[in-house]
Amino acid sequence: MANESPQPIFFSMALYQSIVAHARSVHPEECCGLIASDQKGTPVRVIPMTNTLHSPVRYQMDPKEQFSVGKSLRLDGLSLWGIYHSHSISEAYPSVVDVNLAYYPDLFYLITSPVTTPPSLRMFQIKDGKITEVPLIVKEDD
Repeated sequence: MANESPQPIFFSMALYQSIVAHARSVHPEECCGLIASDQKGTPVRVIPMTNTLHSPVRYQMDPKEQFSVGKSLRLDGLSLWGIYHSHSISEAYPSVVDVNLAYYPDLFYLITSPVTTPPSLRMFQIKDGKITEVPLIVKEDD
């Protein structure tokens, strides 16, 4: 049975710009955050989080912020869709640490490299240690 390529995901320019702006604002530290989707599974909100490690090569989200965001998403009828972070000094591809900490196989993992021109944003699914890149198409907002 042949491996099927994942279907492309459309991502709004506003969400892309929000992630890139967050990455640039904390550079050279890694940024991190969450992405929420509506009931149709369309990504609609970027939620920047605090990197409590303040590191250029690692991130850890503030647990209190995570709890608060989870509650807010439920109240707004949204779902957690993805996790994003930046690679300040390397390409936008999951590191060994990223793979080992990918505890949510149903979520998308987005990585940006704000130092490239234009800033790259790539999306992956990570399941059982296997990395699958998912085509990400950034579209102009309506």
